[in-house]
Amino acid sequence: MKNNAAHVFYSPALRYFVEVAKVGSIRGAARGLNVVSSAVNRQILNLEQQFGLQLFDRVGRGIILSEAGEVLLVHAKRALADFDSALEALDDLSGLKRGMVKVAVVESVSESLMARVVSRFQKTYPGIQIEIFMGSSARVMQAITNADVHVAIGFNVPNHGELTSVNCQELTIGAVMLPTHELAKNQSCTLEQCIQHPIAMPNDNLSIGHILQTVMQQNSLTPHTMVRTNSLRFMKSLVFESGYIAFQTKLGMEAEKRAGSLVFVPISEPELPADQLVLVTNNTHELSLAPRTFISHLDLALNHFRNLES
Repeated sequence: MKNNAAHVFYSPALRYFVEVAKVGSIRGAARGLNVVSSAVNRQILNLEQQFGLQLFDRVGRGIILSEAGEVLLVHAKRALADFDSALEALDDLSGLKRGMVKVAVVESVSESLMARVVSRFQKTYPGIQIEIFMGSSARVMQAITNADVHVAIGFNVPNHGELTSVNCQELTIGAVMLPTHELAKNQSCTLEQCIQHPIAMPNDNLSIGHILQTVMQQNSLTPHTMVRTNSLRFMKSLVFESGYIAFQTKLGMEAEKRAGSLVFVPISEPELPADQLVLVTNNTHELSLAPRTFISHLDLALNHFRNLES
């Protein structure tokens, strides 16, 4: 069977199979692959015919991997990763004239750093394609742990042996407010002072939200008026619209700071740690020249934030 079925690893069938396994739906996989559902279904049926085994079990409206499918998925991912590595090695021979860089990044970094780095990088290397995935720190770190991306920038890297920290910046957490706010002239402020006013809190799936929530619980602090959200942009909108106090680091505040439209007041709580911004790679996969070069640009750009803290 190995000889007869080997060719399927070099056809679309394998990528279609992995996509269906990931989303649990033929139709969903077709949307992600930008093909018609019938094409995906046909490739899955061809695979099952080649191996003489059922790869998926139907459960309700979705499908899940069968025992045979679980076995194939392990080897399929490895085969695709090896094939992608071969393509990247071939791209290296072109001297950075072509290639792909996949990056996972949190929202605050995407707005303040990533656009600038990508723009400058592609002026030098216009043939390199860059794919950006944005999400919470948890989703960003999961993407790099799974090796779905070449590099990730997020907060508070998990303790996984396969992850390597390339750059780590400690960023002070502060209260963000209008210049007319009564706390705006302070050199620093406490969380107790902040909760006397309406506040916009990042929720727990943002690292800063988890840090703040922990300290508030430790000190039995209960805000009177609070909105909780996973969007830094929406928190800023509440500051501008209704004079709320929001919480973040200086990362992503450069434009407002230059314009004088917002004020950043450091929070002086002895139990409040700095937020750690981390540039991370996965050491289980060797990076080709394009990702390595892009990471060096990110590394230099992140060092810029040391100046923000001084």
